[in-house]
Amino acid sequence: MSELAWNVFSGGSVSIDLDRCVACTTKACLSACNVPNLGSALKAGADGLPALAITPERAAQGGCIECLACDLACQSDGLGALTFSLPTPEVDAYLDALRAAGNAPGRGW
Repeated sequence: MSELAWNVFSGGSVSIDLDRCVACTTKACLSACNVPNLGSALKAGADGLPALAITPERAAQGGCIECLACDLACQSDGLGALTFSLPTPEVDAYLDALRAAGNAPGRGW
């Protein structure tokens, strides 16, 4: 599997399954990743697939502002190849407390 991955400022990461992108006709993530006055973290590579427009180091320093626009565009208008993994310590602690009290919400908790 071919993957484009980088770390982001929050301590999370982003990954794109480029094998899935090959069949994508919209490349919706590319147009969504366009922050006025800041530029884009993504661009079309020479092969037409998503590529970083900035260095991985710059992305991790806040060059990718973690707005999730590319993720939403990929999920709604693309092929769902993009994955954000962001830390959510407050949510994790809340869910752990619910589980400990026997009040876990939803399926599979």
